[in-house]
Amino acid sequence: MSIKFVKRVTFLCPALLTGGPEAVHQAAQVLNQEGLPADIAYYGAGGGLRIDGSRLEVTPPAENPCLTEFAHYEPVVCRQALLRRHHLVVLPEVLALQAASIPGASVAVWWLSVDNGLLGVGEAARRSLFADRSVRHFHQSAYAEDFLRGVGVPASYPLGDFTDPRFTAVPSTGPNPEPAVAYNPAKGADLAAAFFGGSPGLRAAPIQGMSKPQIVDLLRSTMVYVDFGHLPGKDRLPREAAASGAVVFVRRLGAGRFAGDFPVPDFFRFDEADVHSGELARRVAAVQAEPGRFWAEQEPFRARISGEREELREQVRRLRGQRQAA
Repeated sequence: MSIKFVKRVTFLCPALLTGGPEAVHQAAQVLNQEGLPADIAYYGAGGGLRIDGSRLEVTPPAENPCLTEFAHYEPVVCRQALLRRHHLVVLPEVLALQAASIPGASVAVWWLSVDNGLLGVGEAARRSLFADRSVRHFHQSAYAEDFLRGVGVPASYPLGDFTDPRFTAVPSTGPNPEPAVAYNPAKGADLAAAFFGGSPGLRAAPIQGMSKPQIVDLLRSTMVYVDFGHLPGKDRLPREAAASGAVVFVRRLGAGRFAGDFPVPDFFRFDEADVHSGELARRVAAVQAEPGRFWAEQEPFRARISGEREELREQVRRLRGQRQAA
């Protein structure tokens, strides 16, 4: 697919400090750097979007933390836009059903997650969305690409993101020293509780209530990171942990099933049964006993992460019908 005809791109973005909005800011920055003007229309937190005929009107949020937290991505704020074919409006997957309500413009849905995209949406509405050939689909993960293929979308196109440079600025040169297990208590809390409850000898290092610099410090010292969540997309924390030198385990669910999203040997994938049987604890103990060996096995994962920004740039160039850089 080419978007050579597109002269402007507007991303719709919630005013939230989560992985999806960060990806939006990254893609907009790369598009601007590649010469295609891209801006961001924020909604939520008192702000909203309104279609007035062929015009998009944006009421800014009362407070927008994105403008501070993501300032290094140089966001351009959209206040209004005239909706024409050469203007591409990109919706996050949670607004996918709104694609048909944006007249005049070209429309794409960016599947930054799968599981969170169509919660509570009926089958008829799903069929209508995926049957509409005027709507383009971008996928952030191999998981999303597989999902879109399964629902009958004839073609979707890669549009990724990259790991926050604060995690990749200092390349990892070896396993981290602290034999603790970092994890995110906000995702897969019950499974995490079962894991640590059955392994009292393992020291837990929860990532909770921390600033980004504090997370960087924690992940650069902790030997192991385990993601107990359902991985609705190519989530950031496992990549941030790997870039920081931790040995990463991902749950075999959602994007965790796909080597295209998390290119690690199967030893580092686990399911619920592995937690309850003690198998995951045995694997973590093996890493703690020989960290250098297992850290080396994740070198392809770290190499993929280090190339994410350039990969996104090449994806944008291909979408614009340009030749890949030599």
